[in-house]
Amino acid sequence: MALPVDFVTGLQNSTYSPPKSTSQDLSSIDFMKLIIAQMRNQNPLDPQKDSDFMAQMAQFESLNQMRAVASGIKVMQGVTELTSAAAMLGRTVTGKQVDAVAYARDIVARDLFGTPFAQLSSPQRLQVNSDERVQQAAADLPNAGREVTGRVDRVLVGADGIPMLFVGDRVLDPFTVVDVH
Repeated sequence: MALPVDFVTGLQNSTYSPPKSTSQDLSSIDFMKLIIAQMRNQNPLDPQKDSDFMAQMAQFESLNQMRAVASGIKVMQGVTELTSAAAMLGRTVTGKQVDAVAYARDIVARDLFGTPFAQLSSPQRLQVNSDERVQQAAADLPNAGREVTGRVDRVLVGADGIPMLFVGDRVLDPFTVVDVH
């Protein structure tokens, strides 16, 4: 008596299930699961050579090292951006204004509660949103994208890690600065 075999699903490894994380990165554990799945499902008449597995492991280690380098470069880029923005303190600049509501909320939240806006409770957020500085930033929203010239009073790093320049109550994107004097 022959057992019915589906040649497509019969090759799937029932012990491996993809991780349920939202990250697209392949972890060491995921890599080892793939290697084990390859070993279990290889053709016993033509097994994979040890050198093939070693090459895969070397490629995986190389990928991990490249990720570490990329992460280090990203940190260095952030430090460089912050240093460049801080160098503009007290200088007169010309650049484009951005939506300042999120920055105003964060400043008010830190002033009132000593914590970023994202970590506040709902009643605290309501209090921050009713603050005059946040209301003023919301009223100035139609001016986002316009060119502003003035003295940089403050530099603030947003939740996205990008530093922003404060010229009075206006927020400028440092990447749009066309003149510094």
